[in-house]
Amino acid sequence: QSGSLKTSGKWNAGQIFEHCAKLMRFSFDGFEAKAPKLLQVFGSMYFKPKLGKSHMKPGIKLPAKASSLLPRDDVSFEEGLAELRFQIDRIEKGEKMQMESPILGTMTHEQWLLLHLDHCRMHFGFIRCD
Repeated sequence: QSGSLKTSGKWNAGQIFEHCAKLMRFSFDGFEAKAPKLLQVFGSMYFKPKLGKSHMKPGIKLPAKASSLLPRDDVSFEEGLAELRFQIDRIEKGEKMQMESPILGTMTHEQWLLLHLDHCRMHFGFIRCD
């Protein structure tokens, strides 16, 4: 229930849910932009092997061309949660996430799952129930 949830970051719970859902949706349907090739090579070699072995840290500032990952200012708790549930449903029904990551390059469904679990863990850490 949204009334008892508080966040310690700059986004409300609905925005956090929508942001996490957007990354999931793009891993199914494709991304609009890609990082420069050098960053993709570095990301693939350095970050991809760490999937599931280390934790994402907050504070990454998304570049302007990744603004489609940002949540809307006016997204409600219910809207954000509905979008997140819809994307999780796709996973539970067996749909595979196989789109190329703008930073990590070619990804398997299992690698995407590890990334999303860590991404959600990091963002959900800003939500508390009072």
